[in-house]
Amino acid sequence: MKITNDEAVRAGSVESVAAANLRTQPAAPVAKTAGPGAGPAAHIELSAQAQALSAAKTSAAKTEAVSYLPAVNAAPDVRTSLVDKLKAQVESGTYHVSSADIADQIVRRAQADKIQ
Repeated sequence: MKITNDEAVRAGSVESVAAANLRTQPAAPVAKTAGPGAGPAAHIELSAQAQALSAAKTSAAKTEAVSYLPAVNAAPDVRTSLVDKLKAQVESGTYHVSSADIADQIVRRAQADKIQ
């Protein structure tokens, strides 16, 4: 399978990739076997433009993630105001959890465990 310029244009702006002036390397063939004696399952070849577009998107995602790092580091590990509020409710006997909420969470977690 070869991704042509038409597919690259539909996937995103090729102009932004050209502006980034990224260097690319030819894609290596991908071979997977289904079992003993089986040959390659697929061979995918990306055009230089598709490789450049992929590299630009990856680079942009990394840059965006790094921009959030100071805010994440500044956030406290524990929300002390919430913890204090819940402690006070437990100590005074006014903290109540709906049995329906507990049952809902049990079912959700069981379903999530099946997916993983």
